[in-house]
Amino acid sequence: AGPSAEFLLGEVYVYPNPARGGEVPTIHLECGIADSVNIKIYTVSGREAHSAVITSLPVALDDGNGLSYAYEYAWRGHIPSGVYYYFIEADKAGRKLKKTGKFAVVR
Repeated sequence: AGPSAEFLLGEVYVYPNPARGGEVPTIHLECGIADSVNIKIYTVSGREAHSAVITSLPVALDDGNGLSYAYEYAWRGHIPSGVYYYFIEADKAGRKLKKTGKFAVVR
């Protein structure tokens, strides 16, 4: 049996957290198969620091909790030290799944 394609919110996290030195913070989202995934990252002051849209298919991953479809997005580039908040919205045929959280970057 393979991973479930059902559009349900599963695990969502950022790793490594905190991202130290040159480590790349990567957002991991399990939600089955979505039409699109919108990611917005904000600073503590509320300023939008980065945004991305994923329209490709997810990958099948086993992160230790069984095989599941996951979208992963690596935020690359120069990221100043600080705490960041993420807002993720997955969309499938007009249905939306939303998740927020926070992570840290230490340079």
